[in-house]
Amino acid sequence: MEDDFVHDVFATNNLWKSSAFFEDPSIYESSLFAPLQLDVPSIKLDHPYAPKETLDRELHLPDLETFEFGPLLELESLDESSFSAASTPLESEDDIWQIALELGPANKDVRFFTWEAFEGLGHVAHHTPYITESGPAAFDAALAKDEGKVAAGRVVKGTVLLDSLWNLGLGRSSILFTFNPKLRTFVPAIADGHASGLSLAAAQSLTNQFIQTGNTFLYLRSFVERTFSSVTSIPARVALATCVSSILSTFEDHLGRHSRDIASLLQLQRLFAKPRDILIHIARVVEAVKHAKTNEHLSSILHHRVLELEEGDEYIRRLSTEILCRVAKPSLELVGEWIGTQKDLQMMPISERDSFVFVEDNPDNQGPPEYSYNSEMMPRFISTEDGNAIFETGNSLRFLKLHHPEHPLAALDKFGVQPPELEWKFGWQDIEAISAKAKAYEVSLRAAILNFTATSPTKMKTFMRSKPTYSSDTVAEEATLGSEFKKYIENSARLFDEEPRQTSSGSPDDLQVLTEQLLSSASTDQAVKPAVFSPPMSITSALSFRPLLTAQARLVNATTLRLFFRSHRLRMHISLQRQYHLLGDGVFSSRLATALFDPERETAERRKGTMRSGVHMGLQLGSRSTWPPASSELRLALMGVLSESYYSSTLYHSTSSQTGTSDDSSGRRDRDELPGQLNFAVRQLTEPEMEKVMDPDSLYALDFLRLQYVPPSPINLVITSAALEKYDYIFKFLLRLLRMLFVIAHLPRHYGDVNSRLFRMEAHHFVTALSTYIFQTGIAEHWDHFSSLISTIESRIASEDAAGELGTRVTEGLASLREAHETCLDSIMFSLLLRRRQKKVMTLLEEIFDHILLFAKVQNENKGAESVKELYAKLKGKIRVFISVCRGLTGKRGYGKGRGSAEENTLERLGVLLEMNGYFGA
Repeated sequence: MEDDFVHDVFATNNLWKSSAFFEDPSIYESSLFAPLQLDVPSIKLDHPYAPKETLDRELHLPDLETFEFGPLLELESLDESSFSAASTPLESEDDIWQIALELGPANKDVRFFTWEAFEGLGHVAHHTPYITESGPAAFDAALAKDEGKVAAGRVVKGTVLLDSLWNLGLGRSSILFTFNPKLRTFVPAIADGHASGLSLAAAQSLTNQFIQTGNTFLYLRSFVERTFSSVTSIPARVALATCVSSILSTFEDHLGRHSRDIASLLQLQRLFAKPRDILIHIARVVEAVKHAKTNEHLSSILHHRVLELEEGDEYIRRLSTEILCRVAKPSLELVGEWIGTQKDLQMMPISERDSFVFVEDNPDNQGPPEYSYNSEMMPRFISTEDGNAIFETGNSLRFLKLHHPEHPLAALDKFGVQPPELEWKFGWQDIEAISAKAKAYEVSLRAAILNFTATSPTKMKTFMRSKPTYSSDTVAEEATLGSEFKKYIENSARLFDEEPRQTSSGSPDDLQVLTEQLLSSASTDQAVKPAVFSPPMSITSALSFRPLLTAQARLVNATTLRLFFRSHRLRMHISLQRQYHLLGDGVFSSRLATALFDPERETAERRKGTMRSGVHMGLQLGSRSTWPPASSELRLALMGVLSESYYSSTLYHSTSSQTGTSDDSSGRRDRDELPGQLNFAVRQLTEPEMEKVMDPDSLYALDFLRLQYVPPSPINLVITSAALEKYDYIFKFLLRLLRMLFVIAHLPRHYGDVNSRLFRMEAHHFVTALSTYIFQTGIAEHWDHFSSLISTIESRIASEDAAGELGTRVTEGLASLREAHETCLDSIMFSLLLRRRQKKVMTLLEEIFDHILLFAKVQNENKGAESVKELYAKLKGKIRVFISVCRGLTGKRGYGKGRGSAEENTLERLGVLLEMNGYFGA
C-alpha cells in the first residue's frame, strides 16, 4: 500500500523539510570564502590584540572529565543591624528614576537572550551563510580577499558617489566625473572606483548608464545652442530645438526637486530611468534630422518616426506627437498663408521661399507668371489629394488678390471674419472641435461673400471706371484711422522701452506640463492613460486639416468660377482658340488658304521694277521657287486676315452684346485690338527643321508660321502654356492639311493617261475623307463634350445665384476646368494621330502627303507618264498600309484609354471613311 501512495504535490505541511536533491554546501570549496575551522584549539585570530598562541593554551581551560570543585570559602556573618526595622526610610523627595538613570543599567555585563533562547534553553543561534545579508563591509572584505582573481577596485564614499552620478546624469562635471572634449564623453576620475557593497563590474555597468545619459544630455544641449546661434537654421529646426530645450529644463527641474529623496543607487537609477529613455529617443530624432534642409523634410522625418511609435511606449509617443505638432507648425503656417487662412508673415513671396510653389520660367517674358506645384516639397503627412487642393486653392486666391483685392476672400479682416489656424490633433474630440471651427468659419465667410456680392456691383463699377472722390465723411474717417495708427505706434514704442519679462515666472507651456506629468507618473508607478477613441496616427493629419481646407476650397472655387465666366470672359477666350487654332471659323480658313496658296493673287515677293500694292496679296506657295518669304511678305500677305475674320464673326458680336460695348468694329479693326494679342508669328525652329522649311515643295514649308496668343491674366490659369503648346502643334498639322485640301482642289480634272486620273481620284478621296474625320470627329466631338461641361457649370452657377447659395452646387474649381480643357486637347491630339506614341503612323501619313505634293509638282512641270505611274503605285501602297495600321490599332487591346474608349471608335470611323467598299483591301 505504501508503494501505491502518491504524495500530494499541493500539500504544505512538509515545506520546511529540505529537498532530497539538496546537498550540504560545506562540502564545496569556495574561492571567495575560506572554509570554517570548527577545531577550537587550532583557531587563530588575525588581529593585533588577539592571543598569540592557540586558544587552549591561552585560556588554560581545565579538563572537563577530571575537573572537581574545591572547598568553598566561608562567608562573613551578616550584620543584623542592617536589617533592622528601625532603619531610616527613603526620603520622599528622592527621584528613584533619576538615580537609576545616573547609575546606568544594572548588570551591564549580563547578556541578553533572544525569544528562541528563552523558550528553549538548548537553542544555539546560527549565523546566516549569505554574505549579502552581512552588510556591504563584509562584501568589500570578501572582494579584497579575492583581489588576485577578481578586481576589487576602490570603494568610494556613498554620498560623494550619489552626488557625482546625479550631476553626471544631467551632463555636468563633478568630483568623480569630468568631460573629455577629445573623446567627447565623460570619464571617471577613479577608473576602478565603486560603491560599497557592489562589485566593480556591477558598479561600472551602472556608471556607464549614467555616462550615456550625461553624454546624451550634453549632446542635446549642444544641439540647442548651435541651432539658436546659427543664422541659417530653418524654422522647423528652431522649433525642434525649442522643444528639446523645454524638455531638458523640465528634466533638470524635476530631478532637482527629487534629488533630496535619493538615499541609494537604486533610487537614483529609478529616478533617471524614464528621463534616460526619453533623452535617447530625442537624441535619435535629432540625429535623424541633422541633414534636413527644409521645414517639410524635417517634419516628414519626424512624422515617420512617430508612426513607428504608434504601438510603442505611451510616454514617448505622447511626447513625440506634441513635438511633431510644434515642428510641423512652420509648414502649416506656410500652407495657411497660401490658402488665405493666415496673414502673410514674410514680405518675400511664397514662390521664392523654396517651398511647394514655384514659378515657371518664361523665356519669352510673355504673359503673367504661372505658378506650378512641386509635390516633392509638400510634407509627407499631407496626402496627395490634400496637397493638390492646397495648391489649387492658393493659386485661385492669388487671382483674387491681384484682380479683386476688395473681395472678402482677399481681405478677411475688413469683413470681421476670423479664420481658424491649421491645427494637428490626435483625439476624436479635438478633431470634432476642429471640424466645428471650420464649419463656423465657412458659414460666416459665406455670409460675408453673399452680402458683398449683393451690394458691390455698383461700387465695383464706380471703383473700376472712375477716380476716387473725397467727402467730409471720408476725411473724418481718414483722420480717425490716422489717430489710431499713431496710438498704435506709441504703444509699440512703449512696449520696446519696457524691461524684458522673465519667461520662467510665467506659466509653463503644454510641452513642459506634459513632460512633468510623464515624469511624475513614472516616478509614482502610475501609468499614463492613453487617449480615448484616438484614430490611427496615419490619418490624423487628414482628419485635422481637411475640414478647413475643404471649406476654404469650396468658397474659393465658387467665387473664382463666377468671376472667370462673368468678369473675365473665359468662355470667349476658349471659343477664340476653337475658332482660330483649331480652324473652327470657315471664313478664317478660307482667307488663310487664299493668302497662302492662291496663285492668282498678287505676289508679296519683292521684285525689281514692280511696286507692290499691299492689297489682297499672297505668298503663292506652290507656284514660286524662292522660299521662305521675308517678314515683310508675311505682313503684307496675312495683314487683315485675323482682324477681318474676328470682327465679322458671331463670337465677336455675341461678346459685344453681352458686355454692352458699342459695335465700332471699323475703329477697332484699324487698331488690331484682338483678345490675347492674337496675331501671326514665326516659330522657333531647330537647324534640321529650318532645312526642311527651305524647300517650297515639301510638306514642311509652312512649319515656321504660327498663331501667337498670350492669355491675359487670369485666363492663364485655365489656358496654360502647356495647353498653348498643344494648340500650336495641332495648328501646324491643320495648316498642312489645309494645304493638302487646296492642292487636291486645284488639280486638273482631265488627264491624258489613266494613272494620273486614278491618282487624282484616290488622292482626292483620301484627303477629303481624312479632313472630314479630323474636323467632324477628331475635333468637333471632343470639343462639344468640353463645351457642354462649361455650359453645365454655368447653369449650376445660375441656379445657385437664384437660390441665394454659394459653393453648394458648384464644387469644381479652376483645376477641374483646366484639367478638362487639357484632357480635351489630349483627346484631339490622339484622334489626329499627333501623340508621341503615334509618331510612326503620322510619318506614314506625311509620306502620303509628300506623294500628293510631288504629283502636283509633276503636273505643273508636265513630266512624263512613267513618273506618274511610279507615284501612283507608291501612293496606293502607302494608303493600303495606312488603312491596315488603322485597323490594327482599332482592335489593339489597351490602345488609347482602354477598351471601348472614344479613341478606338474614332480610329474605326477613320477606317470606314477611307475604305467603305474594300477597294484598298483587294
